[in-house]
Order: sequence, then structure tokens, then C-alpha cells
Amino acid sequence: MKKTSRDKLLDVTFEEVYRLGYCGAGTASILKKAGVPKGSMYHHFSSKKEMVLAMIEERLIPKVRDFFDFEMKKESSALDVMEYTLKKMSKNKMLIAHGCPLHRLMFEMGSIDKDIAQACEVEFQNISQNLARLLNFGMREGTLQKGNVEEMSGFIIASTWGFLSRPLGLSSKEQFLKDTEFLLTSIKKY
Repeated sequence: MKKTSRDKLLDVTFEEVYRLGYCGAGTASILKKAGVPKGSMYHHFSSKKEMVLAMIEERLIPKVRDFFDFEMKKESSALDVMEYTLKKMSKNKMLIAHGCPLHRLMFEMGSIDKDIAQACEVEFQNISQNLARLLNFGMREGTLQKGNVEEMSGFIIASTWGFLSRPLGLSSKEQFLKDTEFLLTSIKKY
């Protein structure tokens, strides 16, 4: 299936904002890499900001939900789901090399643009709530230590983002797995 100019723009916008940040991703570069004329961009979006907001909704959020897939799987424990999710994250080379795209954009835009920051914060809350549900289940089934699920959820996400934010020379699949193993050990009930 042939990509529309809108799809090309959103794909390249995701890549450029992920690698360079909002401020570093230039409209001219996005247009050139997408192979789309400026007029086509303005046919779909009134500005770079509008294009980035669409990219957040249509590209970034689905990818982040795939990274942080804390949905219960049939006949799996909460700990199994968390281990599976973290192992899956470790296999994503872009994620290991560049960190979480949601975290990067939230951090950059938090004090610059309230609309972009809010779009990111809404998804952060969604991830946190999904993880809190899983933690609640794990505490009920007896595989996870009892505690405040909201605090634990925030701690796990912040820790994971920290593991993914190591300098490129110190970031690897092996290091991420070592870090997340320690994290899981700290919440596991023995």
C-alpha cells in the first residue's frame, strides 16, 4: 500500500523529533526526508506544532503503548508480564540507543509548550494506570510486594526511563536487562 504524503510526514516527524528533539527537528529537513512539498504539509497541518501533535497521537502513543505493554496475558503472573515487557523493550535498538520517545519529548517540552506537554502527560498517566492495574493484580496474586501502587508505578516508569537514558556508550541491551532485573528483584515477593 502506498503511503500518503500525510503518513510520510508523520513517520519522518516521529523519527526527527525522536532523534533531534522538537527544537532540533526542522520543518525543511522533515519535508526533504519525507519527499513532500511544503504545500502538501500545509494542506494537512497548519504548523510544525500541529504536525507534532498529530504525530504524538498517531505515531508516538502507539509505539509507547507497545513498549510499555503492561496488559495481563492469559495464564501469566504480573511478574511474567513485567519481565516479558522489559525483555521486549531490550530488543528495540532505537529505544536502547535513544531512550523513551515520550520521556524525551515530555522533558524537552514541559516548560516550552503546554499543548505538547499535556498530550505527553496524558499518555504518561495512561501508562501509569495500566502498570498500577498490573501491580494490583501482582499484589493480590502474591507475586509482588505489597505497597502503594501509584508510587510503585511511578518508580518503575521513572527507573525504566533512567535506564534508557544512559549515555550511548554506556547503553546496551545487556545493561538494560541487568538494570531491570535488579528493579524486578526489588519488587518481587519471596
